[in-house]
Amino acid sequence: MEQQLGLEKLYVLGTPCVDNVTRTGLQKFLETTSRSPETVVHYEFMQDFRVHFKHEDGSVETVPFFGLKTNQLKDVFAPSCMSCFDYVNGLADLVVGYMGAPFGWQWIVVRNQTGQDMLDLVMDQLDTQPVTSQGNRKAAVQQSIPAYDKGVTLPMWAAKLMGVVIERIGPKGLEYARFSIDSHFTRNYLYVQRHHPEKLADHVPAFAQRIVSQYTLPEAEESHADSAGG
Repeated sequence: MEQQLGLEKLYVLGTPCVDNVTRTGLQKFLETTSRSPETVVHYEFMQDFRVHFKHEDGSVETVPFFGLKTNQLKDVFAPSCMSCFDYVNGLADLVVGYMGAPFGWQWIVVRNQTGQDMLDLVMDQLDTQPVTSQGNRKAAVQQSIPAYDKGVTLPMWAAKLMGVVIERIGPKGLEYARFSIDSHFTRNYLYVQRHHPEKLADHVPAFAQRIVSQYTLPEAEESHADSAGG
């Protein structure tokens, strides 16, 4: 790559996946989710199971994942994102993001010596702590599959209550990262299966198939029910 670009050395700094939306899709998301969509300057899905919106006046608004109007938002993400299985940005030398870190911290993944060289440049300016992991993602992922697939939307009071419970007993640290990966892989597997079934076997990498195979998908449930009924 360096030779093709005419560079002595190429350094690749990345972040974990960010689902892209069209401008129309973004507006739809803001209008169905934020109390003041016209003043939002930044938003992020965070590891406390809430979407954090920052507004022009500096205030921060939080909305629990479970309160999102999924039934209205399933079509806002780009098809390229819905069919992607590189959630952890596997080609970057150094990846920085919140996904595997406690709330308020960033997670750093060094993949090779080039990534280590990049990190060494700023290491003395960083506060670091060991990576931790807590909870079990499996039940949360399994419950999220039919909820997203059917566009289930909870009343806000119930969503806030569930958010508090999940924040206390749900996956944290590396286990939250695994939750994010597994939930996106199952979502995207279903998308490819339904929209491009002829490409499913070749498109979905083996590591993603192994992750998806740990969960019961809607089609499998329907087939099982039909078989039992017969």
